[in-house]
Amino acid sequence: MLSKTSIVILGMLRKGEMNAYDMLKMIDRMNMKYWFPIGATTLYETCLRLEKKNYIENTGESDKKAVYKLTDSGRKELKSTICALFERVDFDSVWFCLAVMYSSVLSKKELEREIGIRTKLLDEYEKGTLENKEIMLKYDVSYIEVCAIDRMLQIIQMEKETLNDFSKQSI
Repeated sequence: MLSKTSIVILGMLRKGEMNAYDMLKMIDRMNMKYWFPIGATTLYETCLRLEKKNYIENTGESDKKAVYKLTDSGRKELKSTICALFERVDFDSVWFCLAVMYSSVLSKKELEREIGIRTKLLDEYEKGTLENKEIMLKYDVSYIEVCAIDRMLQIIQMEKETLNDFSKQSI
């Protein structure tokens, strides 16, 4: 599976060719610094790694700057990663944000399937988390521990609402 930075790079390149500096400007315009900051060094190093893996290639259009484009294997890996992200629940919400943000790499049918899988997973997690909360309350655990469970429940609910709204918009 791709790293978060790799997902961002491949996701941006699915729209067309770019150099690393333009990617940094786009990341800045998207205000990603507030939810997933990517520094210049990380971006440049990740571009080099992606190029070595044949997920992106330098078009050679500029003598001074590498201009990258997404390869077929890069698109395939991005698609595989987006599917994998929909099919796992992680309370690091950046993964879910990236899955939604770059889900346009999927066909409508694939996206519909992934939303269905994610919704089922979230329902299972919600049920288990609610059961866990009831047990904690029964044994009179501390408020702080219950707050952590409530946070997980809020994340689950937020993702379910996002999927519902997203499904109406995209499918």
